[in-house]
Amino acid sequence: MSEHRTTGCTRLLSLIGLAIVPIVAIGCGTPAEKAVIAEPVAPVRPPEVKAETLPPVKFVDITTAAGIRFVHANGAFGDKLLPETMGAGVAFFDYDNDGDQDLLFVNSCPWPGHEAKPAPTQALYRNDGKGRFEDVTKQAGLDKTFYGQGVAVGDYDNDGDPDLYITAMGGGHLFRNDGKGHFDDATEATHAKGPNGWLTGAAFVDIDNDGDLDQFLCNYVTSRGPPRSIRSKGSRSAAWGGLTGLRPRSPAPFAPCCAMIQATSPTSARSRAFRSALPT
Repeated sequence: MSEHRTTGCTRLLSLIGLAIVPIVAIGCGTPAEKAVIAEPVAPVRPPEVKAETLPPVKFVDITTAAGIRFVHANGAFGDKLLPETMGAGVAFFDYDNDGDQDLLFVNSCPWPGHEAKPAPTQALYRNDGKGRFEDVTKQAGLDKTFYGQGVAVGDYDNDGDPDLYITAMGGGHLFRNDGKGHFDDATEATHAKGPNGWLTGAAFVDIDNDGDLDQFLCNYVTSRGPPRSIRSKGSRSAAWGGLTGLRPRSPAPFAPCCAMIQATSPTSARSRAFRSALPT
């Protein structure tokens, strides 16, 4: 009887001991480190730089000395129309591949009913490599009058000569560089006019890595349907056709919109299908 009672007590003490061990183990763990909160520090005031300590570098206006006479015409006549506030684009590019950066100035024009003579045109200035620019607008074929806004430079036909796309009110204008100092208006032949709206910006980019420059056109506002997009066959006689328009939702009657222009290789199936629909 006494032996049975002793065995029972031993088992009870064993169970109690097993329960105490985890509690002791938990209580003996490493205490958690106290979070360190940095004291607030006032911002350091940058050192004051005095003008007399700056290096002797300055910009000098050499516009007149360089032979540049361009004056932008925005067509303003008192109604304060929105496009008049947009200004116009300009581009440095070596149009004649002589190693010197030339200048293209995008110009606007008077509004209908307020025409002026002589009519303002786009302006191309050739860099002679000696700090002087010569106005070669007429001989380059860029003496065109329209309400220009922006410009993108890119060799869309892969012939080694930089071409121009000028955005404007009523659509864009594609000018192909013939490599002999002249630009041909290829807008109609290539169907590259784009949306019939207020085109502001443009960019050439090869979005699909096929070796042909695609184009992104941006409209500022439009009151009609979303703009159409354009595709090129990627050759000298590239024709541009409808693709996919991008237009953000807007409750306003006028909404910003844009269009993607995709150039495809003349050997691609999509370009063959499109080419077959073109008049010969």
